[in-house]
Amino acid sequence: MRKQYLLWMALLLPSWQLSAQSYCTPTAGASSQANYLKNAIFSDQGALYYDATSYQAYVDNSGQMVTSYPGGTVNVHLEHSSGGTKSYVWVDWNADGDFDDFYENPISPSSFSIVDEQFFIPPSQVPGIYRIRVQSGTSITTPANPCGPNNYGGFVDFGLKIDPAPTCFAPSALTASNITNSTAIISWAEPSILPGSGYEYYYSSSSTPPLASTPASGTSTQTSAPINGLASFTSYYIYARSVCDASDKSAWSLRGTFKTKCDPMASMFENFENVASGSNANCWDKLGTGYLTISTGAGVNNTKGMTQSALNSTDVSIAVLPTFNNVNAGTHWLRFKAKVSSNPGVLDIGYITNDTDVSTFTTIQPVAISNKVYEGYEYNVVIPNTVPANARLAIRHNGVPAVNIYWDEVYWEPKPTCLPVTNVTTSNITSSSVDVAWTASVSSPTGYDIYYSLNNTPPTTTTSPNIINIAGNSYTINNLATAKTYYIWVRPRCSSTDQGPWSSISSILTACAPVSNLSENFDTYNTGLITNAPCWAKLTVGLIASSNIDGNTPAASGNRHIMLRSISSGDIAIAVLPEFSNVSAGTHQLRFKAYSTLVTGKLKIGYVTDPANASSFVLIQQLDITNTSYNANYYTVNIPNTVPANARLAIRSDFETSAKAVCYIDDLYWENGSLGTTEVSTAPEFIVYPNPFTDTINISADQKVSSMAVYDTSGRLTKEITNPSASVSLRDLPTGIYLIK
Repeated sequence: MRKQYLLWMALLLPSWQLSAQSYCTPTAGASSQANYLKNAIFSDQGALYYDATSYQAYVDNSGQMVTSYPGGTVNVHLEHSSGGTKSYVWVDWNADGDFDDFYENPISPSSFSIVDEQFFIPPSQVPGIYRIRVQSGTSITTPANPCGPNNYGGFVDFGLKIDPAPTCFAPSALTASNITNSTAIISWAEPSILPGSGYEYYYSSSSTPPLASTPASGTSTQTSAPINGLASFTSYYIYARSVCDASDKSAWSLRGTFKTKCDPMASMFENFENVASGSNANCWDKLGTGYLTISTGAGVNNTKGMTQSALNSTDVSIAVLPTFNNVNAGTHWLRFKAKVSSNPGVLDIGYITNDTDVSTFTTIQPVAISNKVYEGYEYNVVIPNTVPANARLAIRHNGVPAVNIYWDEVYWEPKPTCLPVTNVTTSNITSSSVDVAWTASVSSPTGYDIYYSLNNTPPTTTTSPNIINIAGNSYTINNLATAKTYYIWVRPRCSSTDQGPWSSISSILTACAPVSNLSENFDTYNTGLITNAPCWAKLTVGLIASSNIDGNTPAASGNRHIMLRSISSGDIAIAVLPEFSNVSAGTHQLRFKAYSTLVTGKLKIGYVTDPANASSFVLIQQLDITNTSYNANYYTVNIPNTVPANARLAIRSDFETSAKAVCYIDDLYWENGSLGTTEVSTAPEFIVYPNPFTDTINISADQKVSSMAVYDTSGRLTKEITNPSASVSLRDLPTGIYLIK
C-alpha cells in the first residue's frame, strides 16, 4: 500500500517540482570527530564531486547536484576517513522535508572505507530538485535517524536534479592513452543511443567540473580525440558529452583523469627524502606485481630509501626511472648505493620501451649485491649508445633470489673519463701483509692508487693515497698491524690530473701474531662469542656449554668479562688464549680475577696443542674458585717450561668438576712470574688424598706446607694447623664437605 500511495502522491505533484522545503539540522560528533565522509561521487547524466579534508558535523552541500531522469540509475562512490565507517544514503523523493517515506533510504550501511553502490530513480518520478542526505560514522544507532544524533560521525547533504528523459545520453568510461609530457589521446565509451552529431570534450587541470554552459575544448565524430599543448607532469580532468543535434546536448560525463609525463632530463639525483612513504617519486613509475616501496629506514643513514623484492620470476618488480634525453648518448652511467639485509641478491639494470609493459624490459647488466651496509659500497653501470632513444632506464628485481634489496642515492650523470676498477679481492692475509688484486679499468690507466685505513670512512677525491701509481692490477700491502681490521680502496690513475672514483670498500682482518705479554679486560669487544676478542678462540662440548664475552653481570673492571658455562652433564667450556711467543720459557705466569656462582666452582688451567680440538687440552693446574663475587685478589698459575712451544694456553670449565657452577674471568695478564702482595698463589704440585676421607688426609707437595686451614661450606674456619705433617688427622670434624687452604 505504501508504494501505491507514493505513486499516487507523485501523480498529484506538479509537472516540475520546485517547492523549497525546510530540513532538520542533524546533530553529530559528540563522542568522536575522527569519522567522516572524505570523498563522494554521484553520477548518471552528469555528476557531482565532493572532497573533505577535515571533520564537520553537518555540511549543507545541496546546491551541488547530480542529474538523472525517471527510470535512471545513480552510481554512488563513497570514501571514508577511516576503516569501519558506515554510510546511509537518503533521498526525499516526495520533497516533503523529511526522509521517512517509502524507499527514502535506498542505500543501507556498508562497513568499508570505500563503497560503490547505486540507487534507482522511480520511473514515475516527477522532474524537479530533491534532497540527498548521507550519514557516515561508526556506532550508528539502530534504527538510523537522518536527523541524528550521530555521535561518532557526521552528515552531508547533496542535490538531485531529475530532468525529463534525455534524447541522447552521456558517454562513459573516459580514459587516456599514449600520454607524453605534452600530449595524450582521450577515449570514451559510446552511449546505448548514439548521438546524431558526435561528441564534445572538455579538459582542464582544475578539478572543477564544467557546467552545461561551459564551452567545450574540442569536438569529435569518433569516440576518441588527441589533445595537445599540455603542461608536463600535470594532472588533467577530462569530460565528454553527446551532441544530439544543434540545440540538444547530453550532460557532461563522469570525469576521467590522467597525468602527463615529465619533461626529459639531462641528469638526475634522487634520494627519496621529499617523497611520502609508500608513494612513488616524481617522474618514476612502477611495473610488475612485485614489491616496490619508499619508506623511512630503508635509505642511507636510516633515511628514506627504496625497498624492492619479488617472490619469483613471475612476480617481478620494476622501478622505471624518469625519461632522459641523453639515454643513448653513450656518455652517462647510472650510479647508486644498495645493500641487502641477509642473503645476497641481484638487481638487473636495463631499460623498457613501453612503460606499461613488463615484457619490454631488456637487461644491460646484472648487479650482484652482498653487502649488508651502505657505507663504503657503491654500484655503477655504464649505459651504452645501443639503448633506443625512446627507452626509459629501469631497475628490475626478478625474484631470483627472493630477498629484499634496498637502494638509495641514485645518480644519472656523465661517466668519468677514468672509469673505476671492479672486483677488488684480497688474499694471503698474514699478521702484517695482504695481497690485493682487481679487475683493470677499461680506461687503460697509467697506474692505480691504493688507500687503506683502520677507519671505514671512504676516501674522497682529495684523499691522499697510501700507495700511488701501481703498475699492474695487484699489489702486496706490508707493515700492517697484527689482529687489526683494515679497509681498502683502489682507484685508476689515468694521469696526474685525472683519477677515477675509488672502488667500493674491501676489508680484511690481519692474522694474529704471537705476543710476549698480554693485559686484557674485554671491555672493547662486543658481547657474544669469545671470538669477538681478536686472537682468542673457544672450544665447547655439549649442547649447553658456552664460552662468551658477557655484559649482563658485574665485571671486575669495566662492564664486560668472560663467562664459562658448563651446567649440563658432559659439558666442557674452554677459552683459548692468544698465542704467546714465550709460552714455554718457564718464566711467565697467568694472572686473573675470577668468581663462581657456586662455592664448588673449579677452573682448569692448561694448554691445547690444537685450538680446534677440545681433546687436545692438557692440564697444568686446577683452581678452586670458591668466591661468589669478584674481590681484590687474583688467581695466579706459573706456567712451566714443559709446555710445547706451539701450544696455546687455555682455561677450562667442566660440569664433572664444577657441577652447575658458572665461572667468570676478568682482568687477565700474561706476565713475568713475580707475585704481587694481593695475589693468591697456588703451588703447582699440591695434592690432598684420599677424597673423600674417613679420619686422616695425606698432603703431597713439592715444598714445605707452613699452615693449613679447614673451612666448612659456609666459609667458617673450623680448624687451623701450623706446620702440618704429611699425614693430618681430622677425625674430630663432623661428617660433611670441607675446603682446605
